[in-house]
Amino acid sequence: MDEDQQSICSDQFSISSDQLSICSGGIFSDIASVIDEKPLKDDTNNNNNESRPQNNISQIRNKDRRTAAFIKMRQEQRKEKIRLRKQRQNMREQLGKNAPPVAPPKTIENRREKEDTMVQPDDVEVLLDEESDEMASYFERKTTPKILITTSDRPRSRTTKFLKELSEGLPNSTVFYRRALDLKKVIPQCVLKGFTDIIIVNEDRKTPNGLLLCHLPEGPTVHFKMSNVKLRKEIKNSTTPSEHQPEVNLSKN
Repeated sequence: MDEDQQSICSDQFSISSDQLSICSGGIFSDIASVIDEKPLKDDTNNNNNESRPQNNISQIRNKDRRTAAFIKMRQEQRKEKIRLRKQRQNMREQLGKNAPPVAPPKTIENRREKEDTMVQPDDVEVLLDEESDEMASYFERKTTPKILITTSDRPRSRTTKFLKELSEGLPNSTVFYRRALDLKKVIPQCVLKGFTDIIIVNEDRKTPNGLLLCHLPEGPTVHFKMSNVKLRKEIKNSTTPSEHQPEVNLSKN
């Protein structure tokens, strides 16, 4: 029995020695080393962050500094773009006729991926629809539009000035200043005098805010919303229009 007790005691002593070895050089020592090394690692990261410029502007918490950094970045991008453009121009001047062709501008249309739902310009169904369209004679330049431009009831001076400038931009147009005359009486007179379209300019708070375009005699009719309307005198470096007939290009964004 004494030998068994001694063996048990020796086993207990070996376990306690293992525990001591674990505490001194095992798992706990590794954890302690990690805890001791963490603040040193954080300090090095902080020092690197202070010396390294912050490329990501969204990480700057201060609004004023973030705005200043964004403005500086845009200025650098603009300068780099101008530098590259001048470099390309100089290269083209040096090469002369041997210069490579100018790359087409990147637009939404030419960068759009082809789909099955896209209509091709030479589609037979589309060509037949365009030929039978009621506006086909205008698109083919067979009919010359005659436009009457008028306003809502009792327009203000700013709207009348806008009408005059609009008539100078649209060829073969006539301005009619309404007073208290109803449109139901104006439109039949327009049809009798050969007007093909009528434009009605609406106003709100003494400034134009809408434009109604109606094709005579039976439509179609479309309404355009206008905002921030500026007259010719309010535009910087503006001049009087020339005598040639301009073309109005409308794009839907």
